[in-house]
Amino acid sequence: MKNEEYRMKTKTLGSAALAGLLLVLAGCAATKPDVDASHANDSTLRTTLKQGVAEPTIDANGKEVSAAVKARLIEAFDKQAAKDGIAVSPTGVPVSITIEEYSKRSTAARIMLGVMAGRDHIKAQVKLLDASYQVEDSAHSTVNGIGVVAEDVGIEAANGVAELAGVPIPTEQTTASSRQ
Repeated sequence: MKNEEYRMKTKTLGSAALAGLLLVLAGCAATKPDVDASHANDSTLRTTLKQGVAEPTIDANGKEVSAAVKARLIEAFDKQAAKDGIAVSPTGVPVSITIEEYSKRSTAARIMLGVMAGRDHIKAQVKLLDASYQVEDSAHSTVNGIGVVAEDVGIEAANGVAELAGVPIPTEQTTASSRQ
């Protein structure tokens, strides 16, 4: 009887520990781009964007954003735009991404303190032609740092372009929720 009781307690404790770990690791929260409905139905804008966009330029807006973070954001934008069917070329419609909010945890703090170390966060304004929208992502986990946040912001930015172009966004994407 004691052996059975011990097994049940161990199983319950193990399940609780696993659930807690999953909650800690799931600390990345992406948002869907908030595209203004008046631009989403603009047929001229749709036609123009379907012909392609330029690789985004990033304005750090006085924030200390590393070249590596910018590169991950742009690379994720390019990959997602291709998945969405939007060409990225030097002659495409200019896309600018202005960082409005930026916070980065140190790697040591993120690993040692996890969610207690705060969060990595990027909030940005995406502009192309006369349309603009915001994208934002945060990570609280020990696993996901500012690089993953930058990738998610790049993905959201590309999905916003696809939405403005009237292109259906593929349901299977590389986003924060599929990385967890």
